[in-house]
Amino acid sequence: MKLPVLVSYAYARKSIAKFEALIADDRIEVLLDCGAFTAKNAGEVITLDAYCEFLDTYRDRIFKYLALDVVGDPVQTEANLRDMLDRGYLPSPVHVRGDDERKMNELFEMSDFVALAGLRIPGRGQCDGSYIKKKMEWAAGRNVHWLGFVRAEYFQLRPYSCDSVSWSTGEQFGNMHCYLGNGRFVTRTFSRRGEIWSNRRARDLVLQSGVTQGQFNDQRFWTSNRGMEGWKYMTVLVSGESWIRYVWDIYQRYGVKIFMASTLTDPQVAAINYGLEQNPELFDGS
Repeated sequence: MKLPVLVSYAYARKSIAKFEALIADDRIEVLLDCGAFTAKNAGEVITLDAYCEFLDTYRDRIFKYLALDVVGDPVQTEANLRDMLDRGYLPSPVHVRGDDERKMNELFEMSDFVALAGLRIPGRGQCDGSYIKKKMEWAAGRNVHWLGFVRAEYFQLRPYSCDSVSWSTGEQFGNMHCYLGNGRFVTRTFSRRGEIWSNRRARDLVLQSGVTQGQFNDQRFWTSNRGMEGWKYMTVLVSGESWIRYVWDIYQRYGVKIFMASTLTDPQVAAINYGLEQNPELFDGS
């Protein structure tokens, strides 16, 4: 199996060297998102011409790539899809908020893999559970990807895949995710670090990363991600390794692939490499 990693074109275009290193790693499969949601939140614009030019270089070296959707605009999303098909591209279509069951069936006539958007609403968080259940009824067992939506209580609906950025939130918010197995995490910030240290499994995850107890108790190692001599991105490193094992467990239990969404920062790249090195038996590229 390969480690599923999602990268947005909005980030890949700005970090070409890191993106190329990622897709060159035989242990990793990359799903390329067009970056519409990311760009909208950042006030940026993704043009179809620029996206297609990027695909000309990389589309044969990645798992799949998504069509260029427009958040909340089914009409322009449809126009972009048709344009990409006319140009000879074969993107995975995106079923956006506002699309219906008829559109779902139409998209599956074009592709055996459809991404479901609208599961996260800009500025409002995740959608209501009834919304995703309805979309899964329309999918009727066909392969779908949940964009930005990972909630274990819904895995019984059996999507093909989903993606989450939660594994890397330590970089921004200074929290640490320690995976205890059986779908359970202990996630704490510096102020509650003692609850990690007092848990044997969680403490072992910290120590195996090379972090000492003194560093674990140093607030700078929770709040600074760059610039410290000897800094090893502690929160992201431990969290990334934990999530890599969680991804494996969820796939074994439900057959659902969780793509770890990455913005290709140095801490995230280091965490992915570290997690793979710590678990060579899980993701061997087969």
